[in-house]
Amino acid sequence: MEGKEITPEYIIEILKKEGVEIKIEDAKIMIDFIQKIAKVAVNQYLSGRF
Repeated sequence: MEGKEITPEYIIEILKKEGVEIKIEDAKIMIDFIQKIAKVAVNQYLSGRF
């Protein structure tokens, strides 16, 4: 997935393979959360607080 955008449809597809069904709105919330966590992780790494 490197260099590609993670879409709600992709999240739904991955979870469906694991037997979990979610709505597109929930997938969008998950993507937002993942992006926030990633920003925190990158900021901590770059500032030396990891």
